[in-house]
Amino acid sequence: MSKPKITTGFSRYHKTELDVKAKFIVDSMTDNPNFVTPVPSLAEVTAATTAYIEALSNAEGGGKSQLAIRNQTRDNLETMLEKLALYVEAYGKNDEVILLSSGFTLAKGFSPIGILTKPERFTVQPKEKGTINLKLAAIHGASSYQFEYRVLGDETWIISVQSKSSLSLTNLQSGSQYEFRVAGIGSAKGRIYSDELRSFVL
Repeated sequence: MSKPKITTGFSRYHKTELDVKAKFIVDSMTDNPNFVTPVPSLAEVTAATTAYIEALSNAEGGGKSQLAIRNQTRDNLETMLEKLALYVEAYGKNDEVILLSSGFTLAKGFSPIGILTKPERFTVQPKEKGTINLKLAAIHGASSYQFEYRVLGDETWIISVQSKSSLSLTNLQSGSQYEFRVAGIGSAKGRIYSDELRSFVL
């Protein structure tokens, strides 16, 4: 079974996004009983974050030397966060909740969640002519959602897979009655569908 894993590679964070993430991690790990002796220390990470923020400010409109300092302080901060991520994974006991408490982000697809739960709060709301909005409560562990619909009486479902837990259907047959259902898509192959809902299209 796959183990939860922290997402690293902090170069993906744009400018101030990096220091915001670093501060969030420090705040999350401060007095966190799961991570008593972080390496590097939170004080070191905070100092590296402060240095990066200062260099980032000085580089605005500055010369090549200021840009070089900015890049150097950023590299230093990214390296510290990479090392801290290794520490968190070592002491995180492969527990998703403990790892998330560190402020780091978990990589998608590593949590062994199995078949997802039945969708809840699934609603169907007619809008303007030929349009219906579908929505449900987000399902923990779902990477996407499989919405299905058909004109009442048809045998074949029309499938639309979306990353979000909502979908706006357009160009439906005005005046026809449709039925709808949805299921979350996770790492397991099985699907548990919502109750089927029916609605007339305006």
